Amino acid sequence: MPTKDPRSLAAPVLLTVAVLGLSLLISQTPPGEQLENLTLDWRFRARAASDPAADARLLGVGIDEKGLEQWGRWPWSRRIHAQFLKLLQTRTPKVIAFDLMFTEPSADVADDQAFGDQLLLFPGAITGASADATLEAEAPFNDIAIGNSKAIAKITGDIRNLVGHDTALFPTPYLAESSLTGFVNADPGPDGMRRELPIVVRCGQKVFPSLSLQMLLAMEGVDADAVTVDLEEKGITVRGVEQTYQIPVDDKGRMRLNYRSPAAFTIASYWSLASQLAAAQQGTPWPAEFPALKGQVLVVGQTASGLTDLGPSPHEPIMPLMKVHLQALNSILRGDYLRSAPIWPVLAGWLFFAIAGVFLLRRAPVWLLIAGPLVVIGLYTWSAFLLFAQQSLQLPVFWPVAGFALLNTTTAIQRLVIESRAKARIKGMFGTYVAPTVVEQMIASGEEPKLGGSECEITAFFSDIAGFSSFSEQLAPHQLVTLMNDYLTEMTDILHDHGGTLDKFIGDAIVGMFGAPISFSGHAYEACRAAAEIQRRQLELCEKWAKDGNYPPSVHEMRTRIGLNSGRAIIGNMGSRRRFNYTMMGDTVNLAARTESGAKSYGVYTMVTNETRNLARAIKDDLRFRYLDRLIVKGRSKPVEMYELVGVEADLSPQIKEGLGSYQTGIQLYLDRKWDPARAAFLESAKLERFPKDNPSLVMSRRCLAFKADPPGDEWQGEYVMATK
Repeated sequence: MPTKDPRSLAAPVLLTVAVLGLSLLISQTPPGEQLENLTLDWRFRARAASDPAADARLLGVGIDEKGLEQWGRWPWSRRIHAQFLKLLQTRTPKVIAFDLMFTEPSADVADDQAFGDQLLLFPGAITGASADATLEAEAPFNDIAIGNSKAIAKITGDIRNLVGHDTALFPTPYLAESSLTGFVNADPGPDGMRRELPIVVRCGQKVFPSLSLQMLLAMEGVDADAVTVDLEEKGITVRGVEQTYQIPVDDKGRMRLNYRSPAAFTIASYWSLASQLAAAQQGTPWPAEFPALKGQVLVVGQTASGLTDLGPSPHEPIMPLMKVHLQALNSILRGDYLRSAPIWPVLAGWLFFAIAGVFLLRRAPVWLLIAGPLVVIGLYTWSAFLLFAQQSLQLPVFWPVAGFALLNTTTAIQRLVIESRAKARIKGMFGTYVAPTVVEQMIASGEEPKLGGSECEITAFFSDIAGFSSFSEQLAPHQLVTLMNDYLTEMTDILHDHGGTLDKFIGDAIVGMFGAPISFSGHAYEACRAAAEIQRRQLELCEKWAKDGNYPPSVHEMRTRIGLNSGRAIIGNMGSRRRFNYTMMGDTVNLAARTESGAKSYGVYTMVTNETRNLARAIKDDLRFRYLDRLIVKGRSKPVEMYELVGVEADLSPQIKEGLGSYQTGIQLYLDRKWDPARAAFLESAKLERFPKDNPSLVMSRRCLAFKADPPGDEWQGEYVMATK
């Protein structure tokens, strides 16, 4: 019986080992570590709904927006903290820790004195310190204590590996002597997230407790002598009065943070607590929904957006960093530590499934070639998430999944290449006799943008400031720049808010489109709503400019003319090969431009074509239009029905609606060639127009006089030829 070529057996094994080595190597690089951290964050979020509540003794106290509104910008006077502590004496907590730095003396030394005097009344009061490398000019710290805090003496291992520096930022001497001190060092990783928290910190040749560890010591009523640090065994032991805590750390003294859901922790407002404490002193009962405070561990830190002590977490893009210490202390109190699975069982399991898959799937059906690895990856990932949710056990996910996917993708490609060669041989043999079926598929090329466009339905938008040249001459250059920036910003924002796309600015003119690059059925309606809002906002701006008094009276009467037309247009990147932009072209666009310029001839400020009016009304009939003319614009031979967009129906006054009724009567008489009655109706409606000096009623009354003197021919159907652009 023939034997298999050993090379055919060795190749898959060598490929598997090579892929494994590559995956492990990549996992040790910064990008690989960040990808593994990303999978860890997914696991944190996936289990958040089932996370248990944090230790009931823990309470965050946030310096939030309410406090900033009441007490002013940060940092506050330390008298505020003194008053808070004074109020807190009625409901004394076990520990109150300030995740804040009080390193600079107050301008008024009495403020520090008041704060320090209150700190002395709380045996569990803690203020923050930070080992800092920026103080190179300072002498290295080598004292055995910081104010009221002792260094840790029981240490095994090389303290040079610990997080820390030879110099540090400490609370002012009086505050340090009035409280315990805890180091708040918590450097972010490459992704900006705090994933490890130093439990002990080196300062010079001494080692001190972090803020989290100092809180634990204060809770237990012991000092640094109760702490044993074993960097060789990577553990810290804290012997409390009633309980001993074993804290796993790395050789840098850092504990991995086992982030629990933010909902598991209670965060109270600093200002709200102070207010309620003050009310309680006046006899107001303590509300049931407020934390008890008495006997609790309070961590005071910044929570208001805009302050500095914020950063990302797996659950929140911006998290108050005091929660890092709450998370750490909660883990210590509950023994709820993040653990990593041993690497060898994972390697053995991966090799088993990888080699088995390579051999079994080489001749399997295509669906199994795809489904098999997906099932294995899915089961492994599910197991990783389950173990994490139930035991906080972290299985590596990135390199096993990426490596397994790479291995099976390589195997699939090899098989495709082999099968393609086999098909080529068969085709070479039988191609003369059997015509092959050719299937071509277009795929994305990934090329850079190039010239060209496509046809689609849009509503083109053109706007221009009426009489811009006349009043711009009255403004200084800086006034004109400020005015136009304000105006163009407001108008463009409205355009965007209604789904429009800015094409370009041409001086004071705005060119835009609705319905591209993202097509939507209501483009004409949104264009009309945008035009109505622009006209309303224009009036508001004129009122604002008049009140400011920074511009001449002509600016206070500034108005915008807008033209809209809907139809098919060419949309795309146009210009030269070196410089082009996304724009629109075609007859629809040209007519929109003529509509904007033609509005002046009728004394209106928003003129739209019949196409735009009909499309808009098909979406929603809450806009008021009035017929203007069947206009033959310059460059076109066929008439186009033109309308004025008067505004939103609900916003029109009774006077305007009455005037529109008289105007409509005049239009009907005008189209029936009854010039005198039509003129009378137009003159009546002119009395009710918003702009008495220039309006469609006056334009049409003059038209009636002209047609009475020189009537149009019998073929006339109401059209009017515009002589100018």
